[in-house]
Amino acid sequence: MDPDIRPALTRVEQIVRAITQAITSGSMPPGSRLPSIRSQAKSMGVSPFTVAEAYDRLAANGLVASRRGAGVFVLVREQRQPRQTPALADLPVDEHWLLRNIYRQPAQRIPAGCGWLPTDWYDEASQWRAIRAIGRDASLAAEYGDPLGFAPLRQHLVRALNERDIPAESGGVVLTQGASSALSIAAAAIARPGDTLLVDDPGYCNLLSSLSYQGFNIVGVPWNEQGPDTCALGELLTTCRPRAYFTNPWLQNPTGASYSTHTAHEVLKLAERHDFLLVEDNVSGDLCPRPLPTLAALDGLERVIHIGSFSKSLSPGLRVGFFTARQELVDLMVRVKMMYGMTTPEINERITLEMLRDGRQRRQLDRLRNRLAAAQFSCAEQFARIGWTLFTRPENGLFLLARPPHGQNSVELASRALQAGILLAPGSLFSPRREASSWLRFNVAYCDCAALWTFLAQDQAL
Repeated sequence: MDPDIRPALTRVEQIVRAITQAITSGSMPPGSRLPSIRSQAKSMGVSPFTVAEAYDRLAANGLVASRRGAGVFVLVREQRQPRQTPALADLPVDEHWLLRNIYRQPAQRIPAGCGWLPTDWYDEASQWRAIRAIGRDASLAAEYGDPLGFAPLRQHLVRALNERDIPAESGGVVLTQGASSALSIAAAAIARPGDTLLVDDPGYCNLLSSLSYQGFNIVGVPWNEQGPDTCALGELLTTCRPRAYFTNPWLQNPTGASYSTHTAHEVLKLAERHDFLLVEDNVSGDLCPRPLPTLAALDGLERVIHIGSFSKSLSPGLRVGFFTARQELVDLMVRVKMMYGMTTPEINERITLEMLRDGRQRRQLDRLRNRLAAAQFSCAEQFARIGWTLFTRPENGLFLLARPPHGQNSVELASRALQAGILLAPGSLFSPRREASSWLRFNVAYCDCAALWTFLAQDQAL
């Protein structure tokens, strides 16, 4: 990243950093007395208020403490036994393994089963410009935001959704902490524990765990290369009366498949005939190589709750998602949003809007699509070379679902991969019933690694 983009340290931050380094290096041992605020300010040529703020930050970080009438002293830090963190290879691969451990392995050498893009695939300079821009905005208030979310971002979304033929209005677009939060809010608003909800099979593992934990009866709709098997869906509807079908139609997680136009129309017709809602998770929609008609556009928001996010297209760290639906459903979901976590962080929403207004974002998104398309092709070719079977060959997106030629249990394969420092995602994690599976989900953005393909080839030769 351009060093000129990153903000320079303030004088307060410089003082905090210098004293912290002195304490951690041992040059200011425990019990040492810091210079008085006035003498420190005079020696550095800064205001006493600057030094006082720096000392306050050091105290908040547990490095120093003030003794009334005596001064500020370096704290004697308690000696504790180092926490024993299990080695990667010792972590069991069970049904909640991916949720528990995937974010706890920042030094993971090959995270081939993770669900996000590498940091350097995003436009970091754009994010720093946005952060600096809102830092200069005097209107940024330290208070709770609007229950619906930051209004200018919602208005931007209305225009973008309307361009995709989704009839959204500003009062009907609500911001959330990512798409996962929107999915949980939708479930709590439209169903009660014990109600039946349909889900993709295989489907998004976080959603499956969340719905199960909330006490819903989840029933899987089997998928093929064209999306859900509509014949199987029709048969399921004769045996259960679902309140809704939660589905990820575009570049689906974990298969990478997308609805065909025929499948989309058939699912909508079944929803009308059997009177259930569709919750459309469009988290990867921006990565589609060409504009596709969403379920919300085809339906006109009559039976569809449309959910989106900026985690894939802008930055996962922003945690900004949204939903739109017909007004009575929006009103219910806003009540749930407020009960779950009050308003969403307006600072993140302002950063998101600044990034969307950056003239470089469209080109950045094109580069991201092109890079993913190349990674998809390369990954598929590598699987063909070692004789693996693909669920489908997506044109874009993060995910491929693949299985080895001899169909061995994917949990056992993932366990062996841990020994080699490779994180894989076994197919059982994406099954509503946690059934054994030979399939594994791969993130193509992390598969350009010779060690991964060497391991997979050697493992199947054993």
